Amino acid sequence: MSWGITISDHDSHSVEWQHRQDDVLQWCEGRKDWTHVAHAPVVIANKVWIGFNASILKGVTIGEGAIVGACSVVTRDVPPFSIVAGNPARVVRTLPFA
Repeated sequence: MSWGITISDHDSHSVEWQHRQDDVLQWCEGRKDWTHVAHAPVVIANKVWIGFNASILKGVTIGEGAIVGACSVVTRDVPPFSIVAGNPARVVRTLPFA
């Protein structure tokens, strides 16, 4: 993993105004209500290389031996032994199995 990577397993806040209007204040007070915030685990397999400033979003699985290009935004699963890049990240190459 390189520097500046962001890995997030949640959306940080609800998309509905009535559920997020006091988010920052509640978070600062240690009482944020996370029940209306979408979340899903992120899974990163072995032998993965993630370039600098990449963002990995909720619910994504990055397969074994995959490479995530610098500054990419990964919104979908990455197949094993593939290279993804861009915003949103797309497969740009498939690697031979190592």
